[in-house]
Amino acid sequence: MCGNPYRRGLFAGVFLLVGQTLGVGYASAQEADVIHFWTSGAEAKAAHAIADAFEKRGGKWIDSAVVGGPAARAAALNRIAGGNPPTAMQWTSVLTLRDLASQGVLADLDKAATDGKWKDVLPPLLYDRISFEGHVIAAPLNIQASNMMFYNKKIFSDLGLQPPKTWDEFFAVADKIKAAGLTPLAFGVQRPQMHYLFQSVVLGTGGAGHYAKIWTKHDPKAAGDDATVKAFETLRKLTEYVDAGSPNRTWNDTNYLVQQNKAAMQIIGDWAKAEFVTAGMTPGKEFGCQLAPGNDGHPIIITDLMAFPMTKDTKGRDLLVQTVMDPTVQVAFNSTKGSIPARVDAPLPKLDACSQIEQDIVSHTPQNLLPGYSSVFTGDTEGAIGDFLLRFWTDSSITPKAAAAEFAGIIGSAD
Repeated sequence: MCGNPYRRGLFAGVFLLVGQTLGVGYASAQEADVIHFWTSGAEAKAAHAIADAFEKRGGKWIDSAVVGGPAARAAALNRIAGGNPPTAMQWTSVLTLRDLASQGVLADLDKAATDGKWKDVLPPLLYDRISFEGHVIAAPLNIQASNMMFYNKKIFSDLGLQPPKTWDEFFAVADKIKAAGLTPLAFGVQRPQMHYLFQSVVLGTGGAGHYAKIWTKHDPKAAGDDATVKAFETLRKLTEYVDAGSPNRTWNDTNYLVQQNKAAMQIIGDWAKAEFVTAGMTPGKEFGCQLAPGNDGHPIIITDLMAFPMTKDTKGRDLLVQTVMDPTVQVAFNSTKGSIPARVDAPLPKLDACSQIEQDIVSHTPQNLLPGYSSVFTGDTEGAIGDFLLRFWTDSSITPKAAAAEFAGIIGSAD
């Protein structure tokens, strides 16, 4: 059950109205009102793959897109609290979903999961993340690596450089790119991009064991040790390799710099691949991809989940669950979005070089998958880390050692 009183208070306005919510939310047969934040060009196209498949099965898709994950989640919670819940909502924050489930807000998907043998066709880490107190509470659409490094092949070829495998190599390469008058690292100083960059740095400087101590075990000692100080030293050095336009720039606008031969590298989730492809670029030709420096063999995963608020109407929900968990629909969705299907039995087409990196690990060493922020921290802790990282990035008076100590305090108070 929900162990944090503060988080219970956070959702109190929703949960007090659960009883009212259960009495409403009716829809016409097999209608699905879906709140999601797939709003970039490639993401919107991927969402249409689900909508089209749903309507071919006889459903009616009502598209309730909201820009940005936090805004979309707030919209969904407000509608639940107001007695007008959506049929489904895209979600990534596992702990928040578990809070909702603990208060009876979400429909369980146990029958669909049992009938579809989800436990057999999903990686163990993923199945664990959609389970709560013996119930399945969400349908997973994909596996996304949030620690990918995309690079402009023309820039690397023109300068005679190889993509860096370690952070030391990164800085050696970045110095040459900077000397050529180009931006080494395309980066937008926003909380989500800062999260993706920092977790990649921590994994790349301290290794998977150290990363797991912090992210999975919430070990304050590891969060404040010498390896973490090294991570903050690396993060501080990275501030020297971004362009002046980086403050508050969105990830997809940042991606354009790499597309337009203005910046050499971007460290972000695999969804950025879809933006390159939408722009007419081909993996392995105009752009390359690999896991971030020092991250080889260990994708840090985020999963797009579909959760279903409790309502008396179940026809649209049941059809949508069947749709999103159909292996062929997952292939269509992820082929556009840039990720790989959550189902390991999905009939994959020939994969490009970027997707093959993830698929090889999922198929052969699934134990190497590492959880990202949304799987292991509450929204409060995730926000506290993000706000602190932004402050560290912009305030050079904070030493790496002091930063590690403050970070350890945040981790130590995480539940």
